[in-house]
Amino acid sequence: MRKIDVKFLAKENIRKKPLRSLSLISMIAIFVVFLFCGTILSKSISNGVNSLSNRLGADVIVVPEGYKANIESVLLKGEPSQFYLPDGTFDKLKKIDGVEAMTPQLYVATLSASCCSYPVQIIGIDYDTDFLIKPWLEKSLNRKLKDDEVIVGNHIIGERNSKVKFFEEKLDIVGRLEQTGMGFDATVFVNMKTAKKLAKASERIQKNPASEGEKISTVLLKLKPGYDSVKVSNKIMKEYAKDGIFAMFSKKFVNEVSSNLKVISGYIYFSIVAIWIMSMILMAVVFSVILNERKKELSILRILGASKKKVSNIIMAESFYIGLYGSIVGLLVGILAIFSVVPIIQKNLNLPFLMPSILNICLIGIISLLVGISIGCISSFNSVRKISKTDAYLTMREND
Repeated sequence: MRKIDVKFLAKENIRKKPLRSLSLISMIAIFVVFLFCGTILSKSISNGVNSLSNRLGADVIVVPEGYKANIESVLLKGEPSQFYLPDGTFDKLKKIDGVEAMTPQLYVATLSASCCSYPVQIIGIDYDTDFLIKPWLEKSLNRKLKDDEVIVGNHIIGERNSKVKFFEEKLDIVGRLEQTGMGFDATVFVNMKTAKKLAKASERIQKNPASEGEKISTVLLKLKPGYDSVKVSNKIMKEYAKDGIFAMFSKKFVNEVSSNLKVISGYIYFSIVAIWIMSMILMAVVFSVILNERKKELSILRILGASKKKVSNIIMAESFYIGLYGSIVGLLVGILAIFSVVPIIQKNLNLPFLMPSILNICLIGIISLLVGISIGCISSFNSVRKISKTDAYLTMREND
């Protein structure tokens, strides 16, 4: 025979009032979906900005005049772009006071590749002078990148020791990078000699004249201690603006991205707080209405010998189970939603985006679950307080 206890009565009350129970469960589920998804999205954007800041170790980035948006698209979204600095730019920058190190990069954009169904950005780096990309690449390949070898970003299809083809040139994949949340995830890295070879090959296919001469796409500068990147950038533009050279200091770029992040995160957290307040108020009102409807039922339990504490425990148990069921449903929907929309966000959001680790996602899920359960419990406190102050006999008389 089934023991009739607080848990049993609470579950039966939920089961026998399906419409009311589903309404309350849905309310909590909606809140948990917003809490879980909103926290994951904000954390992902924050991780992406941190990754961008860590990877973008150059103090000044030099690009052709009018191509600031292109370099931003490459760094943030990995959108293929092909642009080249005027001849002699590297030698001119050597004359700038305060430069400790400088390294060129060559960008080659593909229209299609055997590895992918979308365009790919190829970045050629100079291993002799590079101070930014090489240390990161060496985590995947603890040796110098040889000719006709590539290290692919996390989103590029292709396994280590397999081959990939660009402009009819077959290259060996020798490493895969960890996810960064930046455009580097959809980028292929090669050494400078291979990049120039691919640029020449692209000329035949895409009729691109940019492979002629010693062309480079961008120059990254690291300044000596005590030199201001803003002043150095302004000096470069002042002296070489007529040559079609534009200099941007990376901290401003990162700060602009961070500002956009704060706006988005602010909207997300405001929505979460607003929904939390609305949920608390609605749940409290609903529990109060339900209590008035159930006065006779609860009074009968008191007359049959149930203490005020036991009746209160039944109400609290009901609110706990409603919160639990709603939180579980909301968490499951949130998990499906977040993994469905993440690819869309990564493709369309003009911000770095790096998902938290599985451990952090689990932790956020547990916190969302606990907060969802707490909504039901906290919302029923006022109803429980009323029960503790109500006399069972008077309540029965009210219902006569």
